[in-house]
Amino acid sequence: MLFLLISALLSGSEAALLSLRTVGLTSGEATDPAVRRLQELLARPRHLIVTLQLLNTLANVGAALMAVVLAARLAWQVHWPPVLVLLVELLGVALVLLVMGEITPRLLAGRYAEPFARRMAAVVWVLQRALYPVADALVRLSAHVQRRLRAPERPLSPDELKALEVAQDGMLGEDERELLAAILEFGETTVREIMVSRLDIVAIPETATFGEVLACIRTSGHSRLPLYAEHLDNILGIVYAKDLLPYLGRAELDQPLNWRDIARPAMFVPLSKRLDDLLRDFQRRKTHMAIVVDEYGGTAGLVTLEDVLEEIVGDIRDEHDETEPVLYEQLDEHTYRVDARMNLDDLAELLGIELDTESFDFETLGGLIFHLLGVIPEPGDEVQYGPLHLRVETVDNHRIGQVLVRVEPTPVAVRKNGAES
Repeated sequence: MLFLLISALLSGSEAALLSLRTVGLTSGEATDPAVRRLQELLARPRHLIVTLQLLNTLANVGAALMAVVLAARLAWQVHWPPVLVLLVELLGVALVLLVMGEITPRLLAGRYAEPFARRMAAVVWVLQRALYPVADALVRLSAHVQRRLRAPERPLSPDELKALEVAQDGMLGEDERELLAAILEFGETTVREIMVSRLDIVAIPETATFGEVLACIRTSGHSRLPLYAEHLDNILGIVYAKDLLPYLGRAELDQPLNWRDIARPAMFVPLSKRLDDLLRDFQRRKTHMAIVVDEYGGTAGLVTLEDVLEEIVGDIRDEHDETEPVLYEQLDEHTYRVDARMNLDDLAELLGIELDTESFDFETLGGLIFHLLGVIPEPGDEVQYGPLHLRVETVDNHRIGQVLVRVEPTPVAVRKNGAES
């Protein structure tokens, strides 16, 4: 029982301390002796783990040796086959150590990490100080072996990342879990899901004057602008704002420049291109922007390196992003006024409902309404999809603007301007 108790306390201490290393202490001051000891222990995580693992192994070995002694005595007293008694005894000890000495203490300590760690801080601190020479030697030895056996570095595959997420469950903080989830989804996301729509592209025609281009750069805040001839389906290249610096004070504002010579070559990618491949292409070609084309070669949108990185780390704000566009407004408990550009996954998360977005070939609320109605909507058109009642409020140049979204328990028929269809 003593060895079992020691094993349980050491396993719980390891789980609690490693959990604190991830999330940190939530209370206590630096003058608190327990806090100081915990900070000192967590400052050397490798030595801490080696110390606890060493003591835990010794406790488990002690329990196994006691089991062997008891099994030998029992076999001698009752005249049972020693091998059979020893086998049963070892299986029983292994099961008890696994459940009572490893799994249960780790689960309990992980749930109550800080109070458990505070109570064990003094004991573990003394043990680590006492065993520091041994632990330090083992840490150095393991580092040496690791360097000798280290395989050539390579990127982790999606399956390896998923296995890492499962293995580290409960050990990662919320931010780490979100980042790992974003990385797992990154390779499965296509350009179509993150691109800037064709209608939102800020571009310049080759007939634009120098002054018009400067004004466009100032108003948009973009440092790279696509250059086109006649229409957006004929992209000639990308004009960089820094390439215009030599012309300041020398070129006439009301005269066009030879934009084809100034523009840099544009990079074109298909709608179906995955983000991990796109990121590698950006790195290889040393560019930050790509024009997205559809299956017919027409311009479908635009994607930048910032858009790609935001899929992993979240929104990246700069001096031109002072105000974040508001895509929805809650009117009451079940009703929202939503911008039709809102992503369907974000809408489902906002409303707390399930939408089978994987089966769609569109990404936004506006795309869903076009799909359901089958025609260009007009203000006042209504449609039901599952629990969602959608009413188009504004339409500008065949583009849906604001939509009134209400979560309803039962579906109704599709209606157009109040009349059932």
